[in-house]
Amino acid sequence: MVLERLKLRHFRNYASAELELFPGKNVLSGDNGQGKTNVLEAVYLCGTGSSYRTARDADLITWGERGFYAACRFIRRREPLLVEIGCTREAGKTIKINDVPREASVENICAANVVVFGPDDLRMIKGGPVERRRFLDTEIGAVSEVYRRDLSAYRRILAQRNALLKDRRYDSMAARRDPALEVWDEQLAAAGARVMIKRAEAIKKLSVLAKVAHRHISPDGTLEMVYRPSFHVSMGTLGKTQGGDGETLRKWEDAFRRELEKVRPEEIMRGVTLVGPHRDELSFIVDGVDMRVFGSQGQQRAVLLAVRLGELEFVRSEVGEDAILLLDDVSSELDPRKRARLWEYLNDRVQTIITTTDERLLGDTGGAAKRFRVQAGRVEEVR
Repeated sequence: MVLERLKLRHFRNYASAELELFPGKNVLSGDNGQGKTNVLEAVYLCGTGSSYRTARDADLITWGERGFYAACRFIRRREPLLVEIGCTREAGKTIKINDVPREASVENICAANVVVFGPDDLRMIKGGPVERRRFLDTEIGAVSEVYRRDLSAYRRILAQRNALLKDRRYDSMAARRDPALEVWDEQLAAAGARVMIKRAEAIKKLSVLAKVAHRHISPDGTLEMVYRPSFHVSMGTLGKTQGGDGETLRKWEDAFRRELEKVRPEEIMRGVTLVGPHRDELSFIVDGVDMRVFGSQGQQRAVLLAVRLGELEFVRSEVGEDAILLLDDVSSELDPRKRARLWEYLNDRVQTIITTTDERLLGDTGGAAKRFRVQAGRVEEVR
């Protein structure tokens, strides 16, 4: 997977811009606030269908303009792939892939696999569990249509069940024997178990890949990613089959239903579902130490970079193709030793777009690179 060309119109601080990208490293240098990160955001938007910086598409429109247009020409599996995304304040977002309209409300169009590392990544460790669940759903959903479908079904069932709980909380004794609630329990457990098994399998694989990357980037300590479901369930049979065999799925469904029965009185009282994938957690552990609680900022950044590099390997193993790596302000996020190890690890294996305030701070990136200068919403190639 490579990005050949990017075109922008009225996107963030860009009135108009066109870039021809290099298959290896692409370096965008410029002072802060000039629009470097906006380029990365546009690439991510065209790859996934959504921004990694805002949930509001209208935020991407240049101030005073009616709408934006962003287009990327990728090469995927040796075939051209043109992704065009537009948005107006009146009509909202539209998406076309090779001139064919796509549903703009879906969370991930999966046109291209894109991995981004930057200052905002610290939220994944320092932030609440919702940040880590979002990471899981984005990463797994990008390579698995089945997961996206199961997660969508789970969220739909969860919303219906929560609505019923809120309706029944004023009659708690009747609700405990409510057959309608039992039907929703069955459906929630069935969809939720599939989501949880896929998460557990993906984290098990991603943990191994991130551990290898972490040893290379920061050899001080061993990284482990730990999946923590919202209720106890045996993970002993995971990894023997993809997606869990019938027996494993049945055991997880049964455990989910038992937990729902256990917490039902409290759920009725509070009017909300208290267990399930929407309450799962993910921990990043280095030598037995939880990085969220005890890790320094430097340790946390090294862990997050390792996880992102593990994502690259995860994507390659799942879809048979490299992702595009976006490195935002990596010169300030990593010390010189870790940056040198990063370039050594990448070794021009994937297309990379790098932003920096001063290219000299990147050190020796190794191999050929294409360079751009970004200033006040204008991008010019440096020859």
